[in-house]
Amino acid sequence: MVLSQQQRPQEQSYQLKQNPFSTMLSNFPFLQESMCIVIIGASGDLAKKKTYPSLLKLYEDNLLPSDTIIWGYARSKKTHESLRAHLKPYLVKVCGSELVVDGFLSRCYYQSGSSYGDIEAYGAMMKEAEAMESSFINPNDGQKRRCNRLFYLAIPPNVFGDAGTAIKETAMSISGWNRLIIEKPFGRDLESCDLLSKQLTGLFEEHHLYRIDHYLGKEMVQNLLIFRFGNAWLEWMWNRNAIKAVILTFKEPFGTEGRGGYFDQYGIIRDIMQNHLLQVLTLLAMEPPIEADGPTAADHVRDAKVQVLRAMSTLTLDDC
Repeated sequence: MVLSQQQRPQEQSYQLKQNPFSTMLSNFPFLQESMCIVIIGASGDLAKKKTYPSLLKLYEDNLLPSDTIIWGYARSKKTHESLRAHLKPYLVKVCGSELVVDGFLSRCYYQSGSSYGDIEAYGAMMKEAEAMESSFINPNDGQKRRCNRLFYLAIPPNVFGDAGTAIKETAMSISGWNRLIIEKPFGRDLESCDLLSKQLTGLFEEHHLYRIDHYLGKEMVQNLLIFRFGNAWLEWMWNRNAIKAVILTFKEPFGTEGRGGYFDQYGIIRDIMQNHLLQVLTLLAMEPPIEADGPTAADHVRDAKVQVLRAMSTLTLDDC
């Protein structure tokens, strides 16, 4: 069923924020184009606590294209309205204006499927998304906007391949760019990680793939680079001669809360220690990168972090 005009995003009566970032980015091409964001695993824990609230903040700060739609996909049986009701309690916690939250939710839609590789369900979702995209017109030239698509996989890694296959067959944009965001963990071990990489690189080119650890988006973690390398007085004593030990403590005020199936398969060590905490460890222990700013800075920071990992002894069960 194609959505009626009344179900599509409408102009809102509130004013979104104007900040230095939105002003700086205003001439970036992607903001003049349309954006379809597809969240695979939209009914899950990560989506409601992290992914949708993060997108809401981008929307509130006017950092998304004006013609943005957000489709959620999962196995849970939901409607557009029930997804919005499911998300709203989490969104109002991060935004002071209920009008802004409602405006954001008016751009959120939902499609359920029998599995994360349900080709028919993906096809139905993208048919409706394409109908919306066809109505996005650039007012400056009267031409249809270029359509970019971003796919965020907030699902267990054992179904990355199934979802990737369905996306490749039914959902790739032919007029704009396509990006596939893959959340950690990347498999259960090296063997499954290699298999996962082969599956995805067999379907997509490397420039389509973005492998992320959402923990690195936390302000405190991002500030570690500034804290370490922006304070010259600190660097001279940041070594083993002045520091006896660094203890990383991870605390959460809640339990698994609906994530039991995930933890049964992957466990807390794979979920927290070998990605989140190991990333923080490398930021604390790495040498200064060749560059910390500019278009190649990310590669240099990664290389400095890898040097730390290569210098570490491999842990065994006898060490625990």
